[in-house]
Amino acid sequence: MTTENRFRATARAARRTSLAVADTLTYSPIARSALTVGMTAVLSHPLLINRMRVVADWAITRSTAVVPGTRVDKIAGPPSGDWVRAPGATDGAGVVLVLHGSGYLMCSARTHRGFASHLSRYSGMPALVIDYRLAPEHRFPAAEDDAMAAYRWLLAQGHAARRVVVAGDSAGGHLAVAVALRARREGLPAPAALALFAPLIDPAYRAARTDRRIRRQPLDPRVAARAVGLYVGGHDVEDPRLCLLNADLSGLPPTQLHYGTREVMRADAEAFAGRMAAAGARCDERIWPGLIHGYWLWPRDHGRTSLQTAGEFLRAAVTDADTAS
Repeated sequence: MTTENRFRATARAARRTSLAVADTLTYSPIARSALTVGMTAVLSHPLLINRMRVVADWAITRSTAVVPGTRVDKIAGPPSGDWVRAPGATDGAGVVLVLHGSGYLMCSARTHRGFASHLSRYSGMPALVIDYRLAPEHRFPAAEDDAMAAYRWLLAQGHAARRVVVAGDSAGGHLAVAVALRARREGLPAPAALALFAPLIDPAYRAARTDRRIRRQPLDPRVAARAVGLYVGGHDVEDPRLCLLNADLSGLPPTQLHYGTREVMRADAEAFAGRMAAAGARCDERIWPGLIHGYWLWPRDHGRTSLQTAGEFLRAAVTDADTAS
C-alpha cells in the first residue's frame, strides 16, 4: 500500500470513528443541553454568528465526503456557487438545482458539495449548488429571491423546466418548495420534481415543541425557531410563503420527502405530506429508521440509501417529463 493510500485509509477510519462517537452523543441529554446553551449564546450576538459560519463551513467541508472523481467548477455568478459533476453525470441528462440548508444562517455551496455529489451520482445529472444571502444581515425574502434567480438563470441558459429538478435540505427544502410555488405565481413552468430532505415547514416549530417522539435527538425546537426567526424578521410567520402548511400546494411537481424517525421536524413533515395529498399533489414519503436531522451530509447505511433513492427519483422524473412532452 502506498503512502497516499495509507493516508486515505487512515482518514476514512478516522471519519468512521468520529461519526460513531457523534452518533452516540446525539442520544445524550447532556449533549443536547450543551448544544442548546451554545446555540442560544451564539444567536444572541451577531459577531458570534459570523464566527460560527466560519467554523461550521470549515468543519462541514472537511468532514463530508465528496464522491471520488467528482469535478467541481466554481461559477462567479450571479448566481454564485458550484457545478458539481459526479462520474457518469452528463450535461444532456438534466440539472439538479441544489439549495443548501442550515436555518438560513450558515452553510454554503462549499459545505454541500458532498451532498450534491451524491445526488449527481445517483441521478446521472450535474448539480448546481448555489450560495444565497444569509440572515440576519439579509431577511425574508432574500434567500427566496436568490433561489428563484438561480432557477430563472437555468431557464435562461436553455435548460427546459421539464429537465430541471430541485433538491434541498432543511431550510433548502423550504426554498425548493418556495421556488415551485413562486414559479406558478409568476407564470413560469415548474421544475420536473422536488427532492426534500427534512424540510423546514413551519418556522415557528410549533408541532415539534410538543412531539414526544423526538426527545432523543440533539436539536431543541425552541432554539431552532429562534434561529429561523432571524430570517423571518418582522414578517407574519403565518404567511404561506413562510409556513408552508398555509400554502396552496395544488399543482406542485412530484415530490419525494425524506426524513428520519428522530427528525426534529418529523411532525411537520408528516403534516406537509398530508396537505400535499389532500391538494391532489404527489408526495412520496421515505422515512428512515434512527436517523436525525442532517444525516444526508454524512451518509451511511440508510442515509446513503436515502440519497440513492432520491437521485433515482429525480432521474425518473426527468425521463417521465421528457416522455410526456
